Amino acid sequence: MDPDFLKKPDEYPVTGEHNGHKVRAEGKQRLDAEGKPYPTKLGIHGTIVAVDFDCCVADGVCHDVCPVNVFEWLLNPGKSGSGNDLWPLPQDLHDKYRTDKADPIRENDCIFCMACETSCPVSAIKINPP
Repeated sequence: MDPDFLKKPDEYPVTGEHNGHKVRAEGKQRLDAEGKPYPTKLGIHGTIVAVDFDCCVADGVCHDVCPVNVFEWLLNPGKSGSGNDLWPLPQDLHDKYRTDKADPIRENDCIFCMACETSCPVSAIKINPP
């Protein structure tokens, strides 16, 4: 994720809102860290706790380390956590949830401990204290 996305409104314009948080650059083709186009155009969800849905790999570590439960699963609302206790998933569940995203639905509850940002294996999270 571009750590300066908030300073680049032309490159990351607000394109919508979802679950009470802003969405930026949804529908815009962006490049990954290697300069290759992401296969999706889902954008960045959130401002205080921003999750780049295009690079999120849905491993759930952010859910597990967050002490105030900022995250829920986009495709499985009301649920959080890595799901490691359910692994391996049956094929039908794997197919449905393998592209899920960590949705920062309670970003205003963030206490800025940075646990999610530092734990994310693909740097898909950026914490922006107000």
